[in-house]
Amino acid sequence: MNPPSEFSTVEMALSSITIEERVFMSVLVIQCPHCGAEKMTFKVMKSVGHLIPGQSSVMALCSGCDGPVLATLFAPPHMGDRLVEMPGNLLQERDFRAIGIWPKPQEPEVPQGVPDKVARSFIEAAKSRRAQLWNAACGSYRRCMELALKEFAPDVEAWKLEKRIDKLAAEHRITPALQTWAHELRLDGNEALHGDDDATEDMAEQMHHLTYFLLTYLYTLPNQIEEVRVRREAASE
Repeated sequence: MNPPSEFSTVEMALSSITIEERVFMSVLVIQCPHCGAEKMTFKVMKSVGHLIPGQSSVMALCSGCDGPVLATLFAPPHMGDRLVEMPGNLLQERDFRAIGIWPKPQEPEVPQGVPDKVARSFIEAAKSRRAQLWNAACGSYRRCMELALKEFAPDVEAWKLEKRIDKLAAEHRITPALQTWAHELRLDGNEALHGDDDATEDMAEQMHHLTYFLLTYLYTLPNQIEEVRVRREAASE
């Protein structure tokens, strides 16, 4: 049987905590690895001293999404089981120092070869999606599409995203299926920015995958093909 993951180990430990024990005094202020929120307050639920002198671990819950983390700290030996009683942010206490916090936040994966400006827009969108800010995510994905398509159709007016999509399809830079999908999600992005209804999680998911595939198709694949061509030419000389 496979050993439990870091996430499941923390979950099992937290499931044994009683309601009476949920009296929060100490906290951790970190980025949440689950919902992506920056400077989120985690309520410390349990603290335990290690056999190694001067090391202790705490288990804490995100106050936004309730996701768990495990933090190991250098702390005075006599404080091992009492860190949960310490008021304030443990990571700012003079006598404590973090050894590690798990799970760690993951940076959004960006397709290779994407220009910096386009990549920054994609990361912004992905972080909004992780934080469940659906309107912001959909709007940012649409902006990322605009920036990416502008690179390939600079002669088309900036506000005519649909014409840029059609031009790339006419030049066979994107497939007909990708063209249709891009038009559908372009309209979803418009609705998120200018419509009366809020964007949904499903819309944000669809726009994430479309934008990722679009960037891969426009930048990553051509770069990889060119790299293979250069290697073959070098090998034949």
